[in-house]
Amino acid sequence: MKSIKIIVVSIAVLFFAASCTKQNEENQKHEVVQKQKEYWTCSMHPQIHEDHPGSCPICGMDLIKKVEEEKPTQSVSKEMSDMLSLSGIKQLLANVSTVKVAEENLDEEVKVYSYLDFAENNRKVISAYFSGRIEKLFVDKTGDYIKKGDPLFEIYSPELVQAQNDYLIAMSKKDMNASLVAAARKKLEILGLIPEQIHQLEKTQEVKITTTFYSPVSGTVIEKKIQEGMYVNEGTQVYDVADLSSLWNIAEVYESDLHAVKVGSEVKLKVKAFPGEEFKGRVSLIYPVVNAQARTVKVRSLIANATGKLKPQMYGETVFSNHLGKNLVVPVDAVIIAGERSVVWVKTSDGMFEAHKVKVGVRVGEKYQILSGLNVGDEVAATGGFLIDSESQLKTDNGSGHNH
Repeated sequence: MKSIKIIVVSIAVLFFAASCTKQNEENQKHEVVQKQKEYWTCSMHPQIHEDHPGSCPICGMDLIKKVEEEKPTQSVSKEMSDMLSLSGIKQLLANVSTVKVAEENLDEEVKVYSYLDFAENNRKVISAYFSGRIEKLFVDKTGDYIKKGDPLFEIYSPELVQAQNDYLIAMSKKDMNASLVAAARKKLEILGLIPEQIHQLEKTQEVKITTTFYSPVSGTVIEKKIQEGMYVNEGTQVYDVADLSSLWNIAEVYESDLHAVKVGSEVKLKVKAFPGEEFKGRVSLIYPVVNAQARTVKVRSLIANATGKLKPQMYGETVFSNHLGKNLVVPVDAVIIAGERSVVWVKTSDGMFEAHKVKVGVRVGEKYQILSGLNVGDEVAATGGFLIDSESQLKTDNGSGHNH
């Protein structure tokens, strides 16, 4: 009986001890629950605290789940005031990945819409050198290409008939005056006769009633302003001709992108009419005036058009390239920009991140040029940085003293 009593007492003691242990575990769990209270907040507006999931009342973004941990009783050192510790699980939840800061050659590209136009210095007007009646047209269609020396029209002109006669008279005199002959010949040249026509006149000694007028320039006829039988006066415009072997490309560049454009730099042009093709040229002029409404500046480039594919008034896309040399770069998502504040979170040890103020340059693709604030080899939060920043803001709101 005594042995039975001892066994019973032992079982009771063990049961009591187990109950106490279980109670202690439940108490600890309860304390953890008390210490780790769950709530939902907005990554863009950390001041929002809700006890259930939903949308941010300010911006409408989905709220993210947070755990409010017990604040440490010990004071945070000044060295740690700009640092944030993330456990491995939190890094996973925040989707934080890191990348090392590298130095790369950067080539900035600025793409803008543009249009093609005639090169003003390649556009010529052919005018009548004398009065008369157009008897025959050799070039009678807009779009015809003419070369310098090609026949344009045949004309009857009393003034030209008289000038031929004066030249023959000056040459026929026995006491021929060289200066008078030279003056008569010069008048024929001024009236548009070419050396071959004058030589033919000297050879035949016959005045031509109608005279063929030859083109003084090469180019494409943009506009024909005469018809057969029309009477023209001296100075009348008869053809508008343009040399289309090169064209002007006029681009509208925003003033904020003007730093990437330099006179003499190469440009690339793409037009919808020829997808997949690229036409090259060089910047010839940056216009001196800013468009007050659009805040753009016209930039003119000279584009070679030997094939004749390009046409004036075609629309296109112009790409300006600006070589920036070697620069520090980080992914775009690594930089948190809020107003004038630009921050990159730098990993200092396992799970520790420190806010670094940076000076950001230009954006090239999915990377930012970093002008100051980082060094080659720094490991930065490449993704999830905004969540780290939100955690930091919450830490600030909860009185940790973090301030960047």
